[in-house]
Amino acid sequence: MERTSVKKPSPINVPLLHWLWVGPLALFLRLWLSTLRVRTNQTIKNIETDIGGNAVLILWHDRLFFAPIITQRYLKLPVYALVSASKDGAKLTAFYNLMGIQCARGSSNQLGAEALMTLARAMRKGAHAGITPDGPKGPRREFKLGALGLARVTKRPIVVMGVHYHQCWRLSSWDQFALPVPFSVVDLTLERTDLAHLTEAQSAQVLTQRLNELSGE
Repeated sequence: MERTSVKKPSPINVPLLHWLWVGPLALFLRLWLSTLRVRTNQTIKNIETDIGGNAVLILWHDRLFFAPIITQRYLKLPVYALVSASKDGAKLTAFYNLMGIQCARGSSNQLGAEALMTLARAMRKGAHAGITPDGPKGPRREFKLGALGLARVTKRPIVVMGVHYHQCWRLSSWDQFALPVPFSVVDLTLERTDLAHLTEAQSAQVLTQRLNELSGE
């Protein structure tokens, strides 16, 4: 019997139409983000020096709106983000590229291994890798193990990005996506979490707890 090859799904390209409306939207959001009053922890400006280079950066999916501020203001090395290989992910890719973040397309269901390999290659060249451990579809704030696997493969530390909005609006999405109120206060914490001698399950529990402590609800 002839064996039929299974065609792998390919990432969805970003149509020109997306770029036409994403550009003005990105400009509007840059202005929005510029109004926020950001308070940081003491070591944030030296985080890359303290860890000796790049890291696996993690934050909850509902705090993604704030990610461009972190990459533009507080990190010198480039950042690659893992974005879903869906139509919605194509829109997010266009937006992130305009905000200075490179994207590796994929998820736990589609192109997951390829996307993680892309992130690993980027990290070996010195870039950070950004992952939302509960993305792209949840459950909300349930830690998946991809970030731990990437850290193990690249032998680089995990940095928790805690983003606490003092005032925000929430969308009716699976993650209750949060939008900080313009001119409100945001507490930002970047910290390396010591996971030495912990199992994978224990590490996931520690990181979940710390992300929740630093991000609030």
